[in-house]
Amino acid sequence: MAHEDGLLRELTTLRRGWGLETERLRGRLGPLVSGWCEIHRTANDREARRVLRDAISAAIAEFPADDRLAVNVALGIAPGAQHALLSDRVGVLADRLRVSERTARRRIDRSFARLAAEIEAGLRPGDGVPDDPDRGWFVKRLRAIVRLDTAEPELIEERQIVATRDGLNRISAQFTVPRVEDGGDGERRVAADAQHGVRITDAQRVGQRHFRWLLDLPRPLARGDTHTYALVIRVRDGLPIRPSYVFVPLVTCESFTVRVRFDPQRLPWTVWRLDRVPPSVLADPAKPGPALTLDGACEVAQEFAAPQLGYAYGLRWVPHDVAERNIP
Repeated sequence: MAHEDGLLRELTTLRRGWGLETERLRGRLGPLVSGWCEIHRTANDREARRVLRDAISAAIAEFPADDRLAVNVALGIAPGAQHALLSDRVGVLADRLRVSERTARRRIDRSFARLAAEIEAGLRPGDGVPDDPDRGWFVKRLRAIVRLDTAEPELIEERQIVATRDGLNRISAQFTVPRVEDGGDGERRVAADAQHGVRITDAQRVGQRHFRWLLDLPRPLARGDTHTYALVIRVRDGLPIRPSYVFVPLVTCESFTVRVRFDPQRLPWTVWRLDRVPPSVLADPAKPGPALTLDGACEVAQEFAAPQLGYAYGLRWVPHDVAERNIP
């Protein structure tokens, strides 16, 4: 019942203002509604709006006609109901049902309570719920720290995840060591350690440079629950690494921050931002963008809001020794 109440609160919030026509729709969705529609797998507001409309239409398909109308008008889905204020849409519903605005508002409240109950009933776990560590969650926030001032390159990734199904108790993490420009790096050696929030229960090598870990959570998460964990990943083979760090989201990440800490004795010649870059471009010769300034700790940081699935985001740099070899 607690989830149903939570769904009703999220749906009630969604019908305010412009309803589904609001700007930055994905940012207004609560975790329960988002998980119900798997909004985290959509690429933009337009796609999220379409997915949400389809899901709501299916959920209310067997409602009485007046209740279907109440939901569609309240959310701004029905033709002629695209108004900036819910109170204006209540007036539209009152006119169409030929009732008072007070009665129209009660009709909306009742219809949304039933909608929340329908969603909750459809989301109750059953025997067919897959226990897939790659599904059932998305990343709300990723904070990555790349340390190049240590004996071996070190990456600390802290993620806050949101469960989109009940009983989530295992997730996965992946990491790829990009091939260096001369292609002579061969098989890489990488180690991962759980800093907090999870236990690594299985480590898998997929090819020469890609690694995958299964992570057990400290307790099962219910749909809408959040959890934060951190991994430390080290490249242990002593071979060169590509002068970049990029994140290519495979599930939606609402917020991504990267910080690179350079060795004061090996500062880069230049550093620039990579924003929504096709991953295939990363293997091309470097074309520096606007230079970023290192701070007094020899660090540079960048933030990215709602990185899009399948594109690369992060930082790239030109080491000083490479610049010296290529500058006449």
